Amino acid sequence: MTVTAEHIVDILEEESYTAEPARAGRLPSPRRLYDRWEKQQWAIADVKVERDREKWEAMRPYARGQLFEALAELEVGEVCVSRTLSGLVTHAPSDEDRIYLSTQVADEARHVQFFQDYLHFAVGEEQTISEADQQDSESAYGRFFEPQLRASIDKVYDLDGDRLAWHTAVIEYHLVTEGVLAAAALHSTRQLARRFELAALEEGLGNVARDESRHLTYGLAATRRFVDEGQAEAVYDVYLDGVRLAAKVLVNPTHKAVAPALRAALVQRAALVRGQWNASKDRALRQLRLIGLPDRHDAIAVAWEEAIDRAMDEYANNWGVKHPVALVAETA
Repeated sequence: MTVTAEHIVDILEEESYTAEPARAGRLPSPRRLYDRWEKQQWAIADVKVERDREKWEAMRPYARGQLFEALAELEVGEVCVSRTLSGLVTHAPSDEDRIYLSTQVADEARHVQFFQDYLHFAVGEEQTISEADQQDSESAYGRFFEPQLRASIDKVYDLDGDRLAWHTAVIEYHLVTEGVLAAAALHSTRQLARRFELAALEEGLGNVARDESRHLTYGLAATRRFVDEGQAEAVYDVYLDGVRLAAKVLVNPTHKAVAPALRAALVQRAALVRGQWNASKDRALRQLRLIGLPDRHDAIAVAWEEAIDRAMDEYANNWGVKHPVALVAETA
């Protein structure tokens, strides 16, 4: 059976999936992903983002603030990717890869416009974080991950498309940014949209998630081919560094987390946050099978938890108090 983009989503969502590694040839080719892209087009105008405006105005401040923060982080991530992805297109290893990656550039541009339109016309924000050029100070992704991504893509240019440099950027873009951070964020944010009956947001996020599943599938297939060429150690090293950085992005030690005064509310908030972290960790681990590194599962799991702990220690040093997740764990 050929693995489609939709199957990839199912595989990464299912907690008990433990089959042996699929061969790279079973993952869709760039051409098949291009064909899927042609069939899955969508338009922001059809989503009608302004229909959610009344719901946003009626939301309680706390819920509004948490959902806004999630959307702002997603918008920044899309902007970061859209500004640098062209380097992968220019130095793609084949015309088939170049053509598919060009569709991804178009997708990322549409995602940026969707989030910006939604923040303007549904949420009522005059200016987004990226439009104000404040992503380095206001966004965890912009502060911690984008500099690494920019450095990697600069290296692709400097080394004129060196294979390892190119695949390093693919792993950071497709597997970590989209497969770990964005996928988990889209899933949890879409759940919130459904809970608050934000129909336009739920529809738009569903469209974005479908696009991202194609991007992730491409990254998994490209990385698996590189592993099959004898580059398992190099891929593991890049993936390990990316996973550690992703964990730091999620904890965001330079941002003061919400810590409700009521114990019950604090426990509930900590459980929600830890659940989001665990969802991202699970995605990072499940991808290992598909890229041909199932034997690195335990090492990545340990590295993730160590990175979470380091980030929470940094949080405590920055703010003089423990992160809400650490507080609850300590008194459980």
